Amino acid sequence: MPIKKQIMFALSVSLLNPHAIIGVIGTNSLHYEGMEKTVFTVTCIIVSWVWFLGFSLVGRLIGHIDSDGKFLRVVNKISALIIWGVAVYISIQLIHSF
Repeated sequence: MPIKKQIMFALSVSLLNPHAIIGVIGTNSLHYEGMEKTVFTVTCIIVSWVWFLGFSLVGRLIGHIDSDGKFLRVVNKISALIIWGVAVYISIQLIHSF
């Protein structure tokens, strides 16, 4: 993917990310007022841009190094195990709450 497309994707994901806007900026910004709230919001947006641009750049680098996709398949499997582990943990916590 061309670098311009990667940058546009990163910007769109960070700016249009409802979790970041509602969950992080929305609820955590309640602790701030006035200029502090503005600084907090702008900082969240900048961090989101840096985060997704970093993902784009690392993805591009890994794509060049791992052209056959073996490394990404391993990363996907590890990611799936982590997600399932979290799901099991949350389920156990839910069961114990009753």
